[in-house]
Amino acid sequence: MSEVRLEEMCPDWGDDERMAYLFSAFKQNREVNCSDWDSKVAFWSALILEVAARKQLASFTPRELAAWFVRKGSTPLGLGTVLQDMARRGLIQKESSFAASLDAGWLAWGVGLFLIKPLKWALSSFLGYGAVSPDESFVIVDHIKEKAAEALQLCQHFLDNPHPVAAFTTLQKVCQSVCEDEKIFCLCLLQLQKEKKVIVAELDGEKIVKFIHPANKKALAVTEVDVGVYHLVNCEKMLTHKFEVLSQEAESYKEDARRHLKTGKKHLALKSMKIRKKTHTRLKDIQAKLETIQTILDRIHSSQTDVKVVEAYQAGLRALRESMKDVSVEKAEKLMDQIEQFCETQEDISRTLAGESIDSVGGIDMSDLEVELDALLETTLELPDVPTSPISGFPGDEQKDAELMAEHSEKGPLTETRNPALLMKPAQ
Repeated sequence: MSEVRLEEMCPDWGDDERMAYLFSAFKQNREVNCSDWDSKVAFWSALILEVAARKQLASFTPRELAAWFVRKGSTPLGLGTVLQDMARRGLIQKESSFAASLDAGWLAWGVGLFLIKPLKWALSSFLGYGAVSPDESFVIVDHIKEKAAEALQLCQHFLDNPHPVAAFTTLQKVCQSVCEDEKIFCLCLLQLQKEKKVIVAELDGEKIVKFIHPANKKALAVTEVDVGVYHLVNCEKMLTHKFEVLSQEAESYKEDARRHLKTGKKHLALKSMKIRKKTHTRLKDIQAKLETIQTILDRIHSSQTDVKVVEAYQAGLRALRESMKDVSVEKAEKLMDQIEQFCETQEDISRTLAGESIDSVGGIDMSDLEVELDALLETTLELPDVPTSPISGFPGDEQKDAELMAEHSEKGPLTETRNPALLMKPAQ
């Protein structure tokens, strides 16, 4: 617990006149002087919360509170009124009220928490009103919430498996850095239970705690599967510990045998080796059991995953069925026909708007084709010049040429306009 120096926290702590006013009792009626009343409540409320934070406390009693603020042998006379005001604003809460909405019987078991017996109020003048017991514990709500969040992270990191169930005593050791005693740990569990992040149950006289699974919004009830996994995990831990102990024993027997050999005591060395062999047999048996337990745990975890997958498949099928309930093959075919018809209509409209000729074919203007054809004719390849020497013809052409020459000789010589190709003789 951190040491607190009020002189450093409160600049007015050394001012006798100012502190005499703050240490004085409250007026019985706030309406007499509202500003006076409110200023004193604000001062003490802030100081109480700050001291508790520096002391790293999540709860306190009025008796402890009075011991924090002793000054020159005097204690504040109005702390009872301050506590009532803080409780009204939700800054603090009685432990009994803190657990009022929950079944806290499991917390009272073996702890004595919330079992507050009636006390004689020896400090009635100190408290100012007879409404607050000097030994009744008050919870600082915000501090408990902060500690509970830190404890949740520690426990979830420690468990780190699909069935986060563990013994109360085990988790308390895990959270020692956050919860300095069992009482604070119980208060943190109560807060987490209020937030529906843990479930606490009793199994064979032992309190067990189940934490929220990351996939769930709140902690579910402890099931038979959780109990089975809890027993398997505990058995695994017990066997693992026994395996480690026997491994060390087997190694020690080996060292004993080596030492006896050095001193010439062969019979003792043989005895040590015999015991070592028996230990190894036990180790093999434990190892086989551990492998069986681990196989069962793996299958349980796998089955839980399979259940989640099946649930996901079922949800997906329902969603698919719901989304396709108004769709059929006939509707799809009809829709495609309508789309095709609409596209054709849209093309006709586009051609009309583009001003195409009525006699155009396939969307192509015939006049454009004629222009392209004329250009093609103009770019026709040039023929070679007519040869001046006779060229060879084909077989049988000589007789045809002789007949042709005889025919024309009767009519006279050939004019220049006649085809000179007729005068050509075939090649020999």
